[in-house]
Amino acid sequence: MLKIVICDDNSNSIRKCADLISEIAEKNRLDIVISCLDSGESLLFHYGDKPEQIDILYLDILMDKIDGMETARKLRDCGCNAQIIFLTSCEDYVYDAFDVNAVQYLLKNDTSFEKFEQVFLRAAEMTSTKEEELFTFDFGGETGVIPVNQISYFEIWKRLVTVHYGNGKTAKFYGSMEQLEEKLRGKNFARAHRSYLVHLPYITMFRHQSLLLKTGEDVPVGGTYMQSLKRAFSNYIAHFHIYNTQKAKKEEER
Repeated sequence: MLKIVICDDNSNSIRKCADLISEIAEKNRLDIVISCLDSGESLLFHYGDKPEQIDILYLDILMDKIDGMETARKLRDCGCNAQIIFLTSCEDYVYDAFDVNAVQYLLKNDTSFEKFEQVFLRAAEMTSTKEEELFTFDFGGETGVIPVNQISYFEIWKRLVTVHYGNGKTAKFYGSMEQLEEKLRGKNFARAHRSYLVHLPYITMFRHQSLLLKTGEDVPVGGTYMQSLKRAFSNYIAHFHIYNTQKAKKEEER
């Protein structure tokens, strides 16, 4: 059963969203349960200590006191791995949505039923497969397992690979960059340097010869990799299906 939460301070918006979700779930024979809350404070109160009880979260941004973006950040800090979909009337926070790894950013008055359904089904699929997204490795006769979405980057030195993940954690194992790239193909990783493989969702800023990650870490970028890395990141953003496409392109060109 998919556990869905809608958080919006507008009761009409909540009802409309719930009706759409119910219609799509019935059409696609999905078993769901929907909970509705009218503020970020109530969402954090009910789910802050049990974030695993949310599979998909529809979240408005412009709410009193704690807005939707700050609410999402606090939930992520609590370990919430829900698929977050921002459903709002404001276009100004599109890029902030990347900071909380949102699935989608939809505009309330500019989203067709078809688009709403597409995004919901994608979030449902991601929920059903997220437990399978694990990176495994062997070192010293033991097997390590790390959720892929917690990995920020890999670095390698003389075949010793260090994986950086979670809140400043690391693990080591032996391997090659070619093996890593093959194993992580299709999972949004890209080469930043001959010794570094970075997870695209963690990139927050391109600098002259390095990357700033959301974790605060700084990763070097080799001159021969900068353009291909920027293309990979642009493709990742495009795959994010942001509605305000023209604005996104202008920002990327700066």
